[in-house]
Amino acid sequence: MPVENERKYVLDIAFDAGHLRGWTRHDVRQGYLDDGPRIRQRDGDYIFTYKKWAPQAGELVEIETAISEDDFSLLWPLSTQRIVKTRYVLLTGEVEWVVDFLRDENGQVYFVMAEAELPRGQAAPDHIPAEIAGGIIHAVDAADNRFTNKKLSNKGYAADLYRLADA
Repeated sequence: MPVENERKYVLDIAFDAGHLRGWTRHDVRQGYLDDGPRIRQRDGDYIFTYKKWAPQAGELVEIETAISEDDFSLLWPLSTQRIVKTRYVLLTGEVEWVVDFLRDENGQVYFVMAEAELPRGQAAPDHIPAEIAGGIIHAVDAADNRFTNKKLSNKGYAADLYRLADA
């Protein structure tokens, strides 16, 4: 059973992707279906994701499976709360670091967030890569669900979170 275990960090809106030399770059678009699942196109891959909180275990179960481009094309018009982002990925030991630059319809960055995808049961990353450490303006508490991509698809909402992080 795949379990999602991640820690999130809000980065300054002016964070420069040039700091991420050596990280792998991906173009991503994703949308959420009204009954909960997410569909994602990352480069040439198409993925269907379902997440569900398992309260008895205190864990978030995440099931991902590849789908065809045709299936993605059929579902995309049904999706809402869409996100377009440029994602940078770096694997450091067992921790996968991700930096997402969320972009509006004109390609302008409106939110930048880093995530550490941790092994099951690990409470926090052992270290934060130097490339991003100086850009962190807010470490998100593990129980804080305000920083989901689904919610951040709303640019006004994302701007409000930046104002709170600056306070």
